[in-house]
Amino acid sequence: MFSFYYLTIFLGTMCYINIGDNMRTFYIFKINKEMAILTKDSPYNIYKNMEQLKKYDKKELAFCYNIYDQLIIPINNRVFNNKIFKKNKDNLYYEKNSNIHSIYNKYKPEDSKLIIKNSYILLKTDSINPTFLKDLSFDKDLFVCDFDNRDYFWIEKIGI
Repeated sequence: MFSFYYLTIFLGTMCYINIGDNMRTFYIFKINKEMAILTKDSPYNIYKNMEQLKKYDKKELAFCYNIYDQLIIPINNRVFNNKIFKKNKDNLYYEKNSNIHSIYNKYKPEDSKLIIKNSYILLKTDSINPTFLKDLSFDKDLFVCDFDNRDYFWIEKIGI
């Protein structure tokens, strides 16, 4: 069960990372099993719920918390950090600092930063096909939202 603290982090300014122009910001949520099964074929419903939560006023925090708690389950930081590190530890362009993973590859080109939090994962990238999305595909219940570009998908549907 989440605390109000994590929901206020999601509703407020999530994170500011300045790593270049034309960046895409993906918010990645771990959806609970029952909701994932019900909405695998209709991801629009989850996206609209997440978008509404992002737009709610802070005064409606209790209502938002109930919806958020029904949709999202906590992320096990240690498991996610270990799996991403193991997949990228031999990559010369990869860096890790606590819960922050970065790839700065001038040859691909890719500048990506992945931040693993308890309630969501934040990915900022300038790549069309970021490495971290492929790395996260081990968990089929991850739902990806790009609120700025109105883009959303299940991580297993990206075809990597």
